[in-house]
Amino acid sequence: MAEKIILKARVAGIDFAPVITSAAGLTTAVWEEQPLTLKDDEVSITEGDATESMVYSHENDAPEDVDYTGVGLSSQGSFIKATYDQMVNLMGGSVTGTGATAMYLHPSAKKVLTTAIRFRLKNGGALIVPCAKGTVNFNGKLTADGTLKLPFKFRLLGQTDFPNDYVLQDTASV
Repeated sequence: MAEKIILKARVAGIDFAPVITSAAGLTTAVWEEQPLTLKDDEVSITEGDATESMVYSHENDAPEDVDYTGVGLSSQGSFIKATYDQMVNLMGGSVTGTGATAMYLHPSAKKVLTTAIRFRLKNGGALIVPCAKGTVNFNGKLTADGTLKLPFKFRLLGQTDFPNDYVLQDTASV
C-alpha cells in the first residue's frame, strides 16, 4: 500500500500571494493576510490513495512490477470573520453601501482561485503551497456565536518549472 499523507496543522494565519514559479519566488512573494480559520485554527492537508496498475509482460504471467499514480494533495479548512471586501476577493460578488448600510452581493457563478498559500504555523514555521487551485464556499451556516463560516478546499498543484506541492519552513527560516 502506498503512503498516505495526512497533516493537521495548527495555524496562526493564512496568507495568499500570486503563484510562485521558482525557488527564488519563495523569498520575494508579497503575501496578503486572509480571514481567521475555524476549528481551533486547524487546517488539514491530505493525500488520497494512489492508483495501482499491475505491469505484465504477458497476459498469463504474474505481474512483474506495479505502477503507482498519485492523486495529489488537497487542503481544507474554513474561514471565519471575513470582511465584505475579503468575501469579494474569496468568492466574487460585490459590496454596495458603506457602514451600517453595506451589503455583500453573492454571485451565482463560482469563483475559482489560483494562488500561492502560506500557512503560518503556531510554532513559528510555515507551510507554503506554491500553487493551489480551489474554491471558497458560502454554506450559509452561522457558528454558535453568529460568525459566518466560509469553508475552502484547494488542490495543491506542482508546475513544470517548479514541481513542488508544498515547502515546509521551520522556525529559523521564517
